[in-house]
Amino acid sequence: MTRPHIICHMITTLDGRLATERWPVSEDRLLQVYDAAVEEMQPDGWITGRETMGHYMAAGEPQLGTAPENRPDRIGDTAGRGLGICFDRTGRLRPEGEDLDGDHLVMVLSERVSQAHVDHLASLGISVVFSGPEGADLAGALARIGAAFGVTRLVLEGGGRINGAFLSAGLIDETSTLVHPTVDGQGGVPAIYDHAADTRPRTLELMSVTTREDGVVWMRHRVLS
Repeated sequence: MTRPHIICHMITTLDGRLATERWPVSEDRLLQVYDAAVEEMQPDGWITGRETMGHYMAAGEPQLGTAPENRPDRIGDTAGRGLGICFDRTGRLRPEGEDLDGDHLVMVLSERVSQAHVDHLASLGISVVFSGPEGADLAGALARIGAAFGVTRLVLEGGGRINGAFLSAGLIDETSTLVHPTVDGQGGVPAIYDHAADTRPRTLELMSVTTREDGVVWMRHRVLS
Protein backbone atom coordinates (compact mmCIF):
# COMPACT_ATOMS: atom_id res chain seq x y z
CA MET A 1 0.00 0.00 0.00
CA THR A 2 1.16 3.51 -0.81
CA ARG A 3 0.63 6.14 1.84
CA PRO A 4 -0.78 9.60 1.02
CA HIS A 5 1.50 12.51 0.14
CA ILE A 6 2.12 14.48 3.37
CA ILE A 7 2.63 18.27 3.49
CA CYS A 8 3.57 19.78 6.86
CA HIS A 9 1.74 23.12 6.85
CA MET A 10 2.56 25.64 9.60
CA ILE A 11 2.44 29.34 10.37
CA THR A 12 5.38 30.50 12.44
CA THR A 13 7.49 33.43 13.53
CA LEU A 14 10.85 34.16 11.91
CA ASP A 15 12.51 32.09 14.65
CA GLY A 16 10.23 29.09 14.08
CA ARG A 17 7.95 29.46 17.12
CA LEU A 18 4.30 28.38 17.19
CA ALA A 19 2.66 30.11 20.19
CA THR A 20 0.35 32.36 18.15
CA GLU A 21 -1.29 33.75 21.30
CA ARG A 22 1.99 35.63 21.93
CA TRP A 23 1.98 37.38 18.56
CA PRO A 24 0.79 41.00 18.10
CA VAL A 25 -1.95 39.99 15.65
CA SER A 26 -5.48 38.61 15.93
CA GLU A 27 -6.17 34.90 15.62
CA ASP A 28 -8.79 35.61 12.93
CA ARG A 29 -6.22 37.43 10.81
CA LEU A 30 -3.78 34.53 11.07
CA LEU A 31 -6.48 32.01 10.17
CA GLN A 32 -7.36 33.95 7.02
CA VAL A 33 -3.82 33.67 5.72
CA TYR A 34 -3.38 30.09 6.93
CA ASP A 35 -6.65 28.73 5.53
CA ALA A 36 -6.19 30.48 2.18
CA ALA A 37 -2.91 28.61 1.69
CA VAL A 38 -4.58 25.29 2.62
CA GLU A 39 -7.27 25.88 0.01
CA GLU A 40 -4.64 26.40 -2.67
CA MET A 41 -2.98 23.07 -1.83
CA GLN A 42 -6.33 21.20 -2.07
CA PRO A 43 -5.68 18.41 0.43
CA ASP A 44 -8.08 15.52 1.08
CA GLY A 45 -7.82 16.09 4.83
CA TRP A 46 -5.61 17.08 7.72
CA ILE A 47 -3.58 15.41 10.49
CA THR A 48 -2.87 16.53 14.02
CA GLY A 49 -1.76 15.04 17.34
CA ARG A 50 -3.38 14.68 20.73
CA GLU A 51 -1.92 17.83 22.27
CA THR A 52 -3.10 20.08 19.46
CA MET A 53 -6.52 18.42 19.32
CA GLY A 54 -6.82 18.82 23.08
CA HIS A 55 -7.52 22.51 22.47
CA TYR A 56 -10.76 21.55 20.69
CA MET A 57 -12.16 18.60 22.65
CA ALA A 58 -12.13 17.16 26.17
CA ALA A 59 -9.47 14.74 27.34
CA GLY A 60 -9.15 12.28 30.21
CA GLU A 61 -7.06 9.41 31.44
CA PRO A 62 -5.56 6.92 28.95
CA GLN A 63 -7.96 4.13 27.96
CA LEU A 64 -5.61 1.14 27.91
CA GLY A 65 -6.27 -2.59 28.06
CA THR A 66 -4.05 -5.17 29.69
CA ALA A 67 -2.10 -6.00 26.51
CA PRO A 68 -1.94 -5.03 22.82
CA GLU A 69 -4.65 -6.58 20.63
CA ASN A 70 -4.30 -7.05 16.88
CA ARG A 71 -7.72 -5.87 15.62
CA PRO A 72 -9.14 -4.70 12.31
CA ASP A 73 -9.62 -0.99 11.70
CA ARG A 74 -13.14 0.39 12.10
CA ILE A 75 -13.95 2.47 9.03
CA GLY A 76 -16.91 4.85 9.11
CA ASP A 77 -18.82 6.72 6.41
CA THR A 78 -17.22 9.95 5.18
CA ALA A 79 -20.33 10.95 3.19
CA GLY A 80 -18.06 12.67 0.67
CA ARG A 81 -16.34 14.84 3.28
CA GLY A 82 -12.66 15.40 3.93
CA LEU A 83 -10.81 13.69 6.77
CA GLY A 84 -9.76 15.03 10.17
CA ILE A 85 -7.11 12.57 11.40
CA CYS A 86 -5.90 12.63 15.00
CA PHE A 87 -3.08 10.50 16.42
CA ASP A 88 -4.13 9.74 20.01
CA ARG A 89 -1.85 6.85 20.96
CA THR A 90 -3.32 6.05 24.39
CA GLY A 91 -6.96 7.03 23.82
CA ARG A 92 -7.09 10.14 25.99
CA LEU A 93 -9.31 12.33 23.82
CA ARG A 94 -13.09 12.35 24.23
CA PRO A 95 -14.73 13.36 20.93
CA GLU A 96 -18.49 13.87 21.00
CA GLY A 97 -19.19 12.89 17.39
CA GLU A 98 -17.67 12.00 14.06
CA ASP A 99 -18.15 15.39 12.37
CA LEU A 100 -15.41 17.90 13.15
CA ASP A 101 -15.74 21.24 11.37
CA GLY A 102 -17.38 19.45 8.46
CA ASP A 103 -14.77 16.68 8.20
CA HIS A 104 -15.04 13.00 9.13
CA LEU A 105 -13.02 12.23 12.27
CA VAL A 106 -10.45 9.42 12.18
CA MET A 107 -8.77 8.48 15.47
CA VAL A 108 -5.42 6.68 15.20
CA LEU A 109 -4.79 4.57 18.31
CA SER A 110 -2.21 2.09 19.53
CA GLU A 111 -3.25 -1.56 19.82
CA ARG A 112 -3.07 -1.14 23.62
CA VAL A 113 -6.24 0.97 23.72
CA SER A 114 -9.15 -0.92 25.28
CA GLN A 115 -11.87 -2.50 23.19
CA ALA A 116 -14.49 -0.57 25.17
CA HIS A 117 -12.99 2.75 24.06
CA VAL A 118 -12.75 1.58 20.46
CA ASP A 119 -16.38 0.44 20.51
CA HIS A 120 -17.48 3.78 21.97
CA LEU A 121 -15.72 5.75 19.25
CA ALA A 122 -17.18 3.50 16.55
CA SER A 123 -20.68 3.92 18.05
CA LEU A 124 -20.32 7.67 17.41
CA GLY A 125 -19.51 7.01 13.75
CA ILE A 126 -15.82 7.82 14.23
CA SER A 127 -13.32 5.79 12.22
CA VAL A 128 -10.60 4.01 14.22
CA VAL A 129 -7.24 3.03 12.72
CA PHE A 130 -4.54 1.20 14.67
CA SER A 131 -0.86 2.12 14.61
CA GLY A 132 0.87 -0.90 16.10
CA PRO A 133 1.34 -2.17 19.68
CA GLU A 134 2.85 1.09 20.96
CA GLY A 135 1.37 3.51 18.42
CA ALA A 136 4.69 3.90 16.58
CA ASP A 137 3.61 2.47 13.19
CA LEU A 138 2.77 5.83 11.66
CA ALA A 139 3.54 4.71 8.11
CA GLY A 140 1.32 1.63 8.33
CA ALA A 141 -1.60 3.64 9.70
CA LEU A 142 -1.25 6.25 6.95
CA ALA A 143 -1.09 3.60 4.22
CA ARG A 144 -4.30 1.97 5.45
CA ILE A 145 -6.03 5.35 5.73
CA GLY A 146 -5.08 6.05 2.13
CA ALA A 147 -6.42 2.66 1.01
CA ALA A 148 -9.63 2.84 3.05
CA PHE A 149 -10.65 6.36 2.09
CA GLY A 150 -8.95 6.85 -1.28
CA VAL A 151 -7.08 9.94 -0.10
CA THR A 152 -3.80 10.93 -1.76
CA ARG A 153 -2.82 14.28 -0.19
CA LEU A 154 -2.96 15.30 3.48
CA VAL A 155 -1.69 18.31 5.41
CA LEU A 156 0.05 17.75 8.73
CA GLU A 157 -0.94 20.54 11.15
CA GLY A 158 0.42 19.29 14.45
CA GLY A 159 2.66 20.65 17.15
CA GLY A 160 6.40 20.17 17.33
CA ARG A 161 6.27 16.64 18.73
CA ILE A 162 4.12 14.99 16.11
CA ASN A 163 5.70 17.04 13.31
CA GLY A 164 9.12 15.96 14.56
CA ALA A 165 8.04 12.32 14.78
CA PHE A 166 6.76 12.39 11.18
CA LEU A 167 9.95 14.07 9.96
CA SER A 168 12.17 11.58 11.79
CA ALA A 169 10.21 8.68 10.29
CA GLY A 170 10.61 10.05 6.76
CA LEU A 171 6.88 10.68 6.37
CA ILE A 172 6.92 14.34 5.31
CA ASP A 173 7.15 14.89 1.55
CA GLU A 174 6.80 18.68 1.53
CA THR A 175 6.92 21.56 3.98
CA SER A 176 4.59 24.53 3.64
CA THR A 177 5.76 27.31 5.94
CA LEU A 178 4.02 30.66 6.42
CA VAL A 179 6.50 33.00 8.13
CA HIS A 180 4.77 35.84 9.95
CA PRO A 181 6.84 39.03 10.33
CA THR A 182 7.28 38.49 14.08
CA VAL A 183 10.23 37.35 16.18
CA ASP A 184 9.24 35.56 19.39
CA GLY A 185 12.66 35.27 21.02
CA GLN A 186 11.42 33.44 24.12
CA GLY A 187 13.30 30.25 24.99
CA GLY A 188 11.24 27.10 25.48
CA VAL A 189 8.36 28.19 23.24
CA PRO A 190 7.20 25.28 21.01
CA ALA A 191 8.83 25.08 17.59
CA ILE A 192 7.71 23.57 14.27
CA TYR A 193 9.78 20.39 14.69
CA ASP A 194 10.67 19.27 18.19
CA HIS A 195 11.51 15.55 18.23
CA ALA A 196 12.63 14.17 21.60
CA ALA A 197 14.68 11.24 20.26
CA ASP A 198 17.83 11.45 18.15
CA THR A 199 17.18 12.62 14.63
CA ARG A 200 19.11 13.97 11.67
CA PRO A 201 18.81 17.12 9.56
CA ARG A 202 16.91 16.84 6.29
CA THR A 203 17.81 18.40 2.94
CA LEU A 204 15.10 20.51 1.31
CA GLU A 205 14.57 21.85 -2.20
CA LEU A 206 12.76 25.17 -2.63
CA MET A 207 9.61 24.77 -4.72
CA SER A 208 8.16 28.28 -4.42
CA VAL A 209 8.18 31.44 -2.32
CA THR A 210 5.52 34.15 -2.37
CA THR A 211 4.47 37.11 -0.24
CA ARG A 212 0.96 37.01 1.22
CA GLU A 213 -1.18 39.45 3.21
CA ASP A 214 0.40 41.37 6.10
CA GLY A 215 3.92 40.64 4.87
CA VAL A 216 3.65 36.89 5.50
CA VAL A 217 6.13 34.90 3.40
CA TRP A 218 4.94 31.50 2.15
CA MET A 219 7.72 29.02 1.41
CA ARG A 220 7.16 25.54 0.02
CA HIS A 221 9.97 22.98 0.04
CA ARG A 222 10.30 19.41 -1.15
CA VAL A 223 11.97 17.06 1.36
CA LEU A 224 14.82 15.33 -0.48
CA SER A 225 16.46 13.13 2.15
